[in-house]
Amino acid sequence: MRVKGLSNLFVAGEKSGFYVGHTEAICTGSLAGHNAARNSIGMYLLQLPTNLLIGDFIAHSNSEMHKPEGDTLRFTFAGSIYFNRMKELGFYTIDKKIISDRVKKASLEGIYNKPIIK
Repeated sequence: MRVKGLSNLFVAGEKSGFYVGHTEAICTGSLAGHNAARNSIGMYLLQLPTNLLIGDFIAHSNSEMHKPEGDTLRFTFAGSIYFNRMKELGFYTIDKKIISDRVKKASLEGIYNKPIIK
């Protein structure tokens, strides 16, 4: 979510160029803001793993965007390009326990709630 060529600018959602939708903006915005705070104190940046939906969404979208014609694509959870991938990979669920278990398995439970600066 860091802007290429700038060490202290983080963007999300449509400002990043290819994410469309409220949910996508919230998810990528949370990560961008979190990493901006980490960056400001010289802390390593959080990269969400691809075994979590948001991590896969960001990694896959970035990969696809850099292919020929990739800059014309728009990625969203709402029935577009990524929606099909989400279903194929088994990420599509509204079961809170399944989601919670995935986050716990990635050791990221409560990551945005933990103070960065003590």
